[in-house]
Amino acid sequence: MKFTLATLTLGLAALPELASAGFSSTCSWSWQEPKYIVATCKRKDGSNLRTRQDMNLCVGADNWTGKLKTQDVGNAFNQCWNTAKASNTELRSTCWDFDESDVTSTVNIDGIMNNDDGYLWCYGHRSAPY
Repeated sequence: MKFTLATLTLGLAALPELASAGFSSTCSWSWQEPKYIVATCKRKDGSNLRTRQDMNLCVGADNWTGKLKTQDVGNAFNQCWNTAKASNTELRSTCWDFDESDVTSTVNIDGIMNNDDGYLWCYGHRSAPY
């Protein structure tokens, strides 16, 4: 079977809508202790869906610097505290660095969080209805 650029383009156009990073443009959210984002996101049909995402599945803390980082199953919120929404795209939290000094940092989660028909996704982990 011979594939051309036109065939590939037509095939890709026929795929269902793919989620893209940048959930903040279609979702409103808040932080819920100890480790959750509660979000209301637009669905494809225009309705809204409220879900809750365990952010330990999406964010870690660097053991050396104590700074937050995006990471699959990073478990940051098992070791960090005073977590809050810093902006529409960032979380802020305080964690310990290698010598147990407090380090407050932010992490941009907009690049890893997707809205797929109202559900939040990060690293293949889907939020649950809430």
